[in-house]
Amino acid sequence: MVIFTIATIAGILLKRSGRFELDFSIMEIEIVWVVFMVFPLISIITSYSIIHTEKSWIRKAWRYALVVYPVIILATIFFTEYISNNTLVFIIVATLLVSLTILVLLRIFVFASATSLTSTIIFLSLIIVSIVFRRFHLPLAGGLLSLSLLLFSLGCYLYGIRCLYLAEKNKFLKYVAFLGCCIVTISLMGLLFKMQRWPANPQMVTTGRVSLVVGTIIVLLSLPSSGFIEWQPLHKKILRRLVFPWVLLFLLFIIKFLLPEVDAILWAPKSKDIKTGFDMRDYTIEIKNNLKPE
Repeated sequence: MVIFTIATIAGILLKRSGRFELDFSIMEIEIVWVVFMVFPLISIITSYSIIHTEKSWIRKAWRYALVVYPVIILATIFFTEYISNNTLVFIIVATLLVSLTILVLLRIFVFASATSLTSTIIFLSLIIVSIVFRRFHLPLAGGLLSLSLLLFSLGCYLYGIRCLYLAEKNKFLKYVAFLGCCIVTISLMGLLFKMQRWPANPQMVTTGRVSLVVGTIIVLLSLPSSGFIEWQPLHKKILRRLVFPWVLLFLLFIIKFLLPEVDAILWAPKSKDIKTGFDMRDYTIEIKNNLKPE
């Protein structure tokens, strides 16, 4: 939290000084800071919830969140104009949505069955369908894809923290599950950053891809010597659950380098350039030495 905060403050100061030409705005820097601050905060909340699972108010919180969450979302959609025009109401609604989102993700990825594939399959299906819909420029496809990537990346991170407790004495699973969930989270966030064109999106995408390849090689080489056959059934099912998002991301990685045309079709934005004549852009005369073209 301290490192990202210092980096954010330094970026804002450099942007305002005007001495360096930065390709992103102050608002984009603040957005990245908010995104990265979510992870240390939910780490604390998740660990506290797992340790104090027996407390009744924790279970009641995420139960009520599942009921209230859809109502808040629908109300936000219907009253978007009023909320956006009122700063205080916007802050209250945003805080409430973030809090409820964390509670709902805790219910799905922490307090639900550790071996259930339902949530993983649903989110992966939403991501795949959203990619297809976005390619055909259907309404709300981009928003659905962004929301699916964000929620699933946060959910994978929550599940990785849970695996630290579920692995018990299985150190191999403990480190592989947690680091694997972190790699999946970084890769999904990289896709989100790339789609939204947020600052540092090339770095995020590259980090996710390199981590994905290195992690795959390490796991394949070390799994035979980890005593996988003697693992508990629970631990084997946990590893199986992590394979699904890993395979999807690896397929996207393969498509990027083996089928670049398909990758461009999936992620290329809709062109907004207006071309006239023989598919040629209008030529703009550059202004040099304060001389204006006549």
